[in-house]
Amino acid sequence: MTLLLTEPDLARTLRYNYVFRGLSSDVIAGIAALATTRDYRGGDVIVRQFDEGSDLLIILEGAARIKSLDGETIAEFGPGSIVGEMALIDDEPRSATVTAMHDVRVAVIPSKGLHAFMDMDPEVGKTIMTNIARVLCRRMRSMNATSHAPQHRRLR
Repeated sequence: MTLLLTEPDLARTLRYNYVFRGLSSDVIAGIAALATTRDYRGGDVIVRQFDEGSDLLIILEGAARIKSLDGETIAEFGPGSIVGEMALIDDEPRSATVTAMHDVRVAVIPSKGLHAFMDMDPEVGKTIMTNIARVLCRRMRSMNATSHAPQHRRLR
């Protein structure tokens, strides 16, 4: 089921999300105007690993779980969380499966619309891509710190 989302509600959610940090209220309202919503029931697949698709999804209500191909839970997240930021950058198939843990409502921002919006104002595009890159780098650093790879001493 696809519904229209009231723009002020989504704009409020976007304002506090890392992807849109540093953008003006007018820009955020413009991005919010691109969105529609979808509802999922517990157990429904929101995004399936290896599927094509690069739309950005924002969890508005409920909770979702990211699983690897072998079914291992990678993460659980709730309202305000973003799904699809990697596909927004590289336009590759989805990297993991995301399922609804309970009833979930997501806002869907079409990647083509968001890319067109970013192309109209390169500073907006730069800000969004920099914000995503920072989070992806933080995730990689965290994974590296917790991996079982041998630790090397720093050279002086």
